[in-house]
Amino acid sequence: MTTIKATCPGCGEVDLGTEDILLRIGAVQTANTYGFTCPSCGDFVEKQADDRVVRLLLSGGVVPVPVHVPAEALELHFGPPLTMDDLIDFHQHLMTSEWFEDLKGRTS
Repeated sequence: MTTIKATCPGCGEVDLGTEDILLRIGAVQTANTYGFTCPSCGDFVEKQADDRVVRLLLSGGVVPVPVHVPAEALELHFGPPLTMDDLIDFHQHLMTSEWFEDLKGRTS
C-alpha cells in the first residue's frame, strides 16, 4: 500500500492511503484540487493541485474524479457587472408585450 504524506493546517503532517485522497481534475489547471479528511482531527482539508502534485498523486495510485466546469465559467466577460437597477429595468422590460422583439433586434 502506498503511503502519501499530506499536511493538515491544524495537525501538521499526516499519513494517508490512496483511497483517503479525493483528487479532482478540471478542464483547466486552476480547477485541480485534492482533499482528504484528516485522520487526527476529522477536518476536511482541500488544496490546489498544480501539475506536479497531480502527477505525484496519479503515480501513487490515486484515482482522479473529473470535474465538469461549464464553458460559460471559462468565458472572458467584458463590461461592468450587472447592478440591481439593471435587473429592475430588465424585469420591467419583460413586463411589456414587445420585449422579445426589442431584445432580438439588439446587437449588444
